[in-house]
Amino acid sequence: MNAVIYARFSSDNQREESITAQVRACTEYCKRKGYIIVKTYTDEARSALTDDRPQFQQMVQDARDGLFDVLIVHKLDRFARNRYDSAFYKRELRRAGVKMESVLEHLDDSPESILLESLLEGLAEYYSKNLGREAMKGMKETALQAKHCGGIPPLGLDVGPDRSYMINGHEAKAVHLIFDMYDQGFGYDRIIDELNSFGYRTKRGGPFGKNSLHEILKNEKYIGVYTFNKRQGRTAYGRKNNRRQKPAEEIIRIPGAIPAIIDEALFNRVQERMLKRKQNPERARQKAKTVFLLTGLVFCGVCGTAYIGNTATNNGTRYGYYECGARDRTRTCTNRRIRKNVLEQIALDEIDKIFAPDVRPTLVKKTIDFYHQLYNQSGDEKKYLEKELKRVQTAINNLLRLIEQGQASDALVQQLSRREQEAALLQQDLDRLSARTAIMLTQKDVELYFESLYQQFKDKENEELLKHLVQQFVAKVTVFEDEIKVDLKIVLVTIGGGGGS
Repeated sequence: MNAVIYARFSSDNQREESITAQVRACTEYCKRKGYIIVKTYTDEARSALTDDRPQFQQMVQDARDGLFDVLIVHKLDRFARNRYDSAFYKRELRRAGVKMESVLEHLDDSPESILLESLLEGLAEYYSKNLGREAMKGMKETALQAKHCGGIPPLGLDVGPDRSYMINGHEAKAVHLIFDMYDQGFGYDRIIDELNSFGYRTKRGGPFGKNSLHEILKNEKYIGVYTFNKRQGRTAYGRKNNRRQKPAEEIIRIPGAIPAIIDEALFNRVQERMLKRKQNPERARQKAKTVFLLTGLVFCGVCGTAYIGNTATNNGTRYGYYECGARDRTRTCTNRRIRKNVLEQIALDEIDKIFAPDVRPTLVKKTIDFYHQLYNQSGDEKKYLEKELKRVQTAINNLLRLIEQGQASDALVQQLSRREQEAALLQQDLDRLSARTAIMLTQKDVELYFESLYQQFKDKENEELLKHLVQQFVAKVTVFEDEIKVDLKIVLVTIGGGGGS
């Protein structure tokens, strides 16, 4: 039987040697059981309270792909300390026909083992949350001394040997520049351009983006106010919840505890300006009203980044435009911005060519030819699926015969289960194929289909409907510095889930 090992250690009083010990114990366990180890997955410094673990996710995907039959863990809490994730991913493993075994917790399928496993998972989650609570106590004591509690400090501040904050002179100039320019009415784009011209970088060494500017402008540490525990931690499902702020009584806030970079009057003016921009009803109305027909379809021909739709005002007139995301957010691309109506009209003109009287007959013929090709391929696919189903059914009958003769070993029963699952999937594929080939598409059907689409396409006033049609016909729009390329597609949807483009 093919087996894999999953090992993990978090940062809570564990070391890398912990993984080595887990793998050694799991390897010895597999030798005793006669399992063949085909792969080992390890996540270092990863908490089991979340499923955001790269090797864990790869292991689950490999299970779905049928790479192994049994998963070995040293203890159940190496798999998950969150009951929601544990139940979900165990169900995924069961669907894939994979069994999970623990070296230290010998459990079977008896009712007692199910109860014991549930208790062990509950204890693991309790241990993890209790450990987090104790760790939070320690961090709060550190916070009450206005010292750094971990992570990357804000731009303009460094952390000294005693974990106290100290000003970084070079970065502090960038912070001053950001606050001064915003106070004078400059937008994020202009501020980013100015930062780039001076060669300033973020604390991580990357280019500035609009989100990073927003966080800087809202950070009270720049006026000397130490804050800790402002954001909610993980949800009950182990997911991060960085957006929701905690109640005021839970937040540690100590004015004057760290060196100030910005004076309070400037900081307050910036907060007022940000609030006014956020509450501007005209800005919100205009933004909500703009429909971008090519959302998700436009890409930069220079750097490959997706173009995004945005709006601006020129001489009191609001207009929309598309712009490279790298230029908009981080100012790292110089490809051109293009007016919304110009780019969308180019795409609409290309789509309109599909419906031209001299083009439509050719398009109808190609669609019919494609469908016939698909239909003929379906015949070959059906023969293959029927042959495979017959082969699997024969294997199932042979396994049933052995079981009836008294050879019902665990390995035999598991093999039977996998074969039955394989047969069910093959039958599903056959059913879908039969539904697809039951439709006899005629030339008249295709002509009516395109005429119906054309009538909808002519209604330029209904932007939502027009957007749906554009998304149906446009595969990709690439904006180069000197040209625009529009790739079209035609999707033919048939009953039963079949289709092609």
